[in-house]
Amino acid sequence: MQTREIMGGKEKNLNPMDYLVTDLLEEILLGLPLKSVFRFKTVSKQWRSILESRRFVDMRLKKVQKKLKILAVGEGRTMSGFEGDEEIEMIYLHCDDATQPSLTFDGLVCIPKPGWINVLNPSTRQLRRFPCSPDHPVSPFCLNRQLRVWPYLTFFPGNWAMGFGRDKVNGCYKVVRMCFDPVEECEVLDLETGEWRKLIPPGPPFHDMDVGRKSACVNGSIYWLKLLWDFKLLALNLHTLEFRNVSVPHKWFSLDTQIMNLEDRLAIAKTKGGPEWELEILSLMDSEEELWSKTYSITLASIIIGLPWEHSWFTVVTVSKLGNLVLYDKHKRLFKYNTKTNEICCLSSNISVISLCLENLAPLRSDSGHHPDDYKIRISSCGLCLKHPEAGIPTVAVDR
Repeated sequence: MQTREIMGGKEKNLNPMDYLVTDLLEEILLGLPLKSVFRFKTVSKQWRSILESRRFVDMRLKKVQKKLKILAVGEGRTMSGFEGDEEIEMIYLHCDDATQPSLTFDGLVCIPKPGWINVLNPSTRQLRRFPCSPDHPVSPFCLNRQLRVWPYLTFFPGNWAMGFGRDKVNGCYKVVRMCFDPVEECEVLDLETGEWRKLIPPGPPFHDMDVGRKSACVNGSIYWLKLLWDFKLLALNLHTLEFRNVSVPHKWFSLDTQIMNLEDRLAIAKTKGGPEWELEILSLMDSEEELWSKTYSITLASIIIGLPWEHSWFTVVTVSKLGNLVLYDKHKRLFKYNTKTNEICCLSSNISVISLCLENLAPLRSDSGHHPDDYKIRISSCGLCLKHPEAGIPTVAVDR
């Protein structure tokens, strides 16, 4: 049976089998290893179109991986001491800027640098650089805060409050940065177009945002935590580009409170000091009603290093398919917490974790002369390296 479609005044016969073949082909390609997906892009224009379509990229991103993949900085297994785990696989990133403060979402890594925003996709081994406006001079007050011993704070170049996430309506990835001292400024970068858009900065009480704390993107909105002078949670909808205030019980705020995307929910983690030594996690169960619930409480006494009065903090990376939590501490130790037995095991004693590593096939398209394919891939002793034909652009290697 054939159907007819009017295109440009002419009738075109459509075979329903064409759609069936495409759907079947997608299902087959979804089950292929990552290297095979890249090879099959050269088979035909149809296959390349399918493999680079947003529909296929999203389906592949949602596909459950056999093992959790954790992205980390380092020289590989020898230096990290990671001997393997039935649930976890380590991916090591070798890059000049890998130790710099970064943001991650959906497996993409955003590394802000003075005058540039670098975005890396470890899955496709693509790197794209976006120019940005010059940084403002950092005030003496901000410099004083950065010099304090607050290891749980992350200060980006120019003292910007940074955010990185995805617009859930059109699927575009965006970078947000806000400055409050010495001038108030807010702008959003769309990775699809490469263009910046100015926004009106959020007014009081967010005009002095605590910029040293990492943001989190959940369900199309970026959240920032403000703990300086008072306790607030600011959200920006990446589609409407509108700010809003989110209420949180004040008892959950402390200097080492962190926010994160945990199981596709906004979560707040707080490390309670001695003698309890607990990591408590509060999750936003309903964003419209702003209903919060304590989802995890982990006893840390057995793994604390140092004197009882010394400060310690832990960061949660993800939750495994079996419900186990993966977390790391300020001493570069990686742990797995079994929620059924309440046991914690140390997976590595010397590793710099970046984030959860998802397999994302989203292409980083370029409109500035160099297509991402210009990044040359070569095999080296440390893994897969990216080199750009121009000097001065970072070299990146991904070691699996």
